[in-house]
Amino acid sequence: MKRRNAWNMAKEADGPLKIVARAKLVLALLALAILCVCALAQENTTEYWIDRADESMNNGSIEGAVSAYNEALKIDPDNTTILIQKALELSVLGRVNESSETYERALSLLDENLLKDPNDAKAWQWKATVLGSLNRQNESTAAYEKTLEGFNGRIEENPRDADAWVGKGNSLMNLGKWEEARDAYNRAVEIDPQNYHAWGRKAEVIGRIGDLNESMEAYDRTIELIPSGNTQERSDFWMSKAEVLAYGGLGDDSPRTDRLEEALTAINHSLELDPKSSSKWHFKASILSELDRKDEAVEAFDEGLRLNPENADNWLWKASLLVEMKRYNESLEAYDKAIEPISENNSEDLATNWFSKGWALNKTGRTDEAKAAFQKSLQLYDTAISENVGNIRLLQQKGLALFELGRYDEAIEAYDQVLKKSPGIGLDTTAVSAWIGKGDSLRLQGKNEDALEAYNKAIDLGPHYSNAWHGRGEAQKAMGQVGNAGLSFLVADKLGYEE
Repeated sequence: MKRRNAWNMAKEADGPLKIVARAKLVLALLALAILCVCALAQENTTEYWIDRADESMNNGSIEGAVSAYNEALKIDPDNTTILIQKALELSVLGRVNESSETYERALSLLDENLLKDPNDAKAWQWKATVLGSLNRQNESTAAYEKTLEGFNGRIEENPRDADAWVGKGNSLMNLGKWEEARDAYNRAVEIDPQNYHAWGRKAEVIGRIGDLNESMEAYDRTIELIPSGNTQERSDFWMSKAEVLAYGGLGDDSPRTDRLEEALTAINHSLELDPKSSSKWHFKASILSELDRKDEAVEAFDEGLRLNPENADNWLWKASLLVEMKRYNESLEAYDKAIEPISENNSEDLATNWFSKGWALNKTGRTDEAKAAFQKSLQLYDTAISENVGNIRLLQQKGLALFELGRYDEAIEAYDQVLKKSPGIGLDTTAVSAWIGKGDSLRLQGKNEDALEAYNKAIDLGPHYSNAWHGRGEAQKAMGQVGNAGLSFLVADKLGYEE
C-alpha cells in the first residue's frame, strides 16, 4: 500500500477547523524558518559584523568591537580596511604587539594590491597611514608622495573628480603642505558644494593656518550638511571644531579663555551625540584643565576612564593633572594605572610613565623610590633608542632622566646629540628644550657662564619658554648680575613660570 500523504491524513483526522489551525501553524513555522535563514545569512556578512563593531564602539566597548572585527575577518580575511581598524583599536587597548602584527598583515596585503595596480591612490593612502602607525615615518612620507601622485593622475583624467581633490588635499596635509591642501579642498567644494567631507577638511586646514571665523563658518556648513541620522560623523566634526578652537587659529588675537569656552561648548555638543567616547571625555578634561576648572577636569577624566579603564594615556594625563593639583599620592596611583596596561615591548611609553612617576615621587619626598623610577625610565629609554636610532625626541627624554639622576655630564652629552641632529628650522621645540636642559645641567655644575649661553640660545629659538628665562635669571644671579637676573625672573613670571 502506498504511503499516505501527511497533509491528507491531517484532513481526515481533524476536520475543517483543525485543518485551518494547522495550516496557520505550518505557515508560521515556515516564516520563522525563513527569518532564521535570513538572520543567519546576515550574520555571515562582513557588513553585519562591521555594524556590530560600530555598535560596540558607540557603547564604549572596544573589546566588543575587536571581537566583531575578528568575526568579519573570518568571512573576509583580506579586508585591509577591517584589519587597519582592528589594529587601531588594539593599540588603544594597549595590546601593542597584536596591533603591530595586524598592521603588518594589512601592509602585506596593500603591497600585493599595489603590485597589481601601482597607481591605486587609495591603497597608497592606506599604506601611508599604516606606516605612520608603525612609526616608520620616512616610509610613510614617501607613501604619501605616491598617494599624491595617484590623486593627481585621477584629476588629470577627470578635473571634476571631487573625491580626488579631497584625497589630494588629505595627502598634502599629511605632507605638511597646508596652503596647497586648502586650495585642493576649495576646489572640491566648488565642484561638489554638498560634499561635507570636503567642507570639514577645509574647515580644519583654514583653522590651522588661516582665519578662525572662516574656519568656524566652514564647520557650521559641514555639520549642517551631514545627514541627521549620521550621529557619529556629526559628533566627530564637533570634536574637530573644538580642537581647532582650542589649538588652531594661528594669528588669531581673540582672548584665549573665550576660545577655550567655545571649544568646551563644541565638545559638549560632540559628547551629546557620542557620550561613550573615552577620547572625547579626555579632550573635554584637557580643556577644563586649561580653564583652571581642575576638579571638573578630574571628573571628566574619570568618566573617560570608566568607559575605557585600559587607556594608559588617560591615566597619564589624569596623573599629571593630580600633580598640578598637588594631590601627589593620588597621582602615584594613577601613574601605576598608566603603567599597568602597557605591553613590556612598548619601551617608549613605559619609559615616559616611569619618568613621570619618578617626578611625582620626588614631590612626595620619597627620593630613593624616585631615583629607582628614574633609573628604570633611563633603561627603557636606552631600549627605545636602540629600536629607533636617530629619534632625537627620545634622546632628549634620556637627557632629562640623566639630569634627574644627577649625571649632568652624560645629560649634556645627550643634549648635544639632540642639537647636532636637530633641523634647526623655525621654532624647533626639541632644540629649545635641549638648550634649556643643557643650561640646567651646566648651572648645577657651577658653570654659569656656559649655562647663560645655553639659556640665551633657547630664548633666541623660543622666547615664550618661561623656564628658559628663569634659568637665565638663576645663572645671572649666580654671576652677580642682580639687575639682569631681576628682569629675567620678571619675564619668566609673566610667562607663567611655576616651580
